Amino acid sequence: MRFRSRLRSSSALWAAPFSLAIPVLYYLTGASRPAPPVLDDAAVVISAPLYYSYALAYAVTSALAAWESGRLKEWGVRDRAPARSRFRVAAEVLWPVTLLGWLVVLVPVAMALVDHGVRPTETGLRPVWLALLLCAAHAVIGFAVGRLLPKVVAAPVMAIVVWVAVSFPVSFETAWPRHVSGAFLTDLMFGEAATYRALLPHLLLTGSIAAALALCWVRIPHAVLRTGLVVCLAAAGTTSAYAMTHSWGYDPPLLADQAPEVCSGSAPRVCVPRALGGGLRPADQAVRRVLKDFDEAGVRLAPRLVEDDVTQGRAAGFRPSTPDTWRPSLTAGVRAGQPRYVVAMEAVTPPCARPGRRHLMAAQLWAARVTGTDRELRADLDRRRQGDPEEAAVQDRAEAEFRAARRLPAASQPEWYRHELRLACGAGR
Repeated sequence: MRFRSRLRSSSALWAAPFSLAIPVLYYLTGASRPAPPVLDDAAVVISAPLYYSYALAYAVTSALAAWESGRLKEWGVRDRAPARSRFRVAAEVLWPVTLLGWLVVLVPVAMALVDHGVRPTETGLRPVWLALLLCAAHAVIGFAVGRLLPKVVAAPVMAIVVWVAVSFPVSFETAWPRHVSGAFLTDLMFGEAATYRALLPHLLLTGSIAAALALCWVRIPHAVLRTGLVVCLAAAGTTSAYAMTHSWGYDPPLLADQAPEVCSGSAPRVCVPRALGGGLRPADQAVRRVLKDFDEAGVRLAPRLVEDDVTQGRAAGFRPSTPDTWRPSLTAGVRAGQPRYVVAMEAVTPPCARPGRRHLMAAQLWAARVTGTDRELRADLDRRRQGDPEEAAVQDRAEAEFRAARRLPAASQPEWYRHELRLACGAGR
């Protein structure tokens, strides 16, 4: 059947206005718009409209596929043309249905990208590819169900069941069902993006069920063998998806530092998000001034990269700086008028992940004195000690160590500083 004839005869044509109106109205009314402030981050811009499109796209695709399958059964197409491949017959009725599901996914995404002037990126489009693949999988599942039940029953049942199965797991206290539902519903923060590892379980569960049902159409002489293959295929995909996700929390594995950046200089290279590029010059100046201050005080620092931690999303603060890579809050520091302070504090990098507070604080007091940012540090320390006797005691001991160090000859203070960082990690005790 020709393209136009197939499209005109498909239920996807009369369902399209209603199916496409819902995501468009959701976006126009603001329900699926990215939450402000919207920055130059394709993954964040794309994830917002997708959040509301997954369940609708899958439900529409599955329900219409069940309806089309029921129509074929009523018309006796299989009996009238037994020589035609079952897969070809299915493909001819499923491609308009799948195309409609794809449009439900793509139209609001395109609206968001155009609305915010953001170019799509490979990492940002990963959830979109997942949705497109699973639309095809749900079409296969709906078609199989339509072969078993009357179309007036199969279509609404599939619409409701798929909608519930995709939408409801995000509200479960148990976390793993949301990671296999077919909808990547994680609320991405600036700089974050989906990993393939986070998307694979969705594809494994739904894809294995669809592949198993498609296997039922293969002409295998022995029914027992075919049944065994179908069960094994569905079980393998389902158990693999569960094995991957049962230990995950509410957030799946995510990429960080994915927002486009602008950089300047070398040794070190200073980078801030492109959307916040106005802060690059003061950030770069602050980094080089702090390095000069340390060098004049006798402490040679040589980071290769200084990048803003705002692009780390929810991982910000959990990835400590290293001697080679510093991750200060450059943008926040520039906006607060304290870029030198945030850089100076990030320059104090003990050789361990969890340094002791007293020795680290003593080293920070010395670094603040060297870089001329002691007023900002002491303001922070005063806020932290309010109503916290333990914090106040730690600060008093650190202050005593710092004052003792200030009485040392200037040539001896850099070695004291390095020794203090080692002590913060338990060395030299």
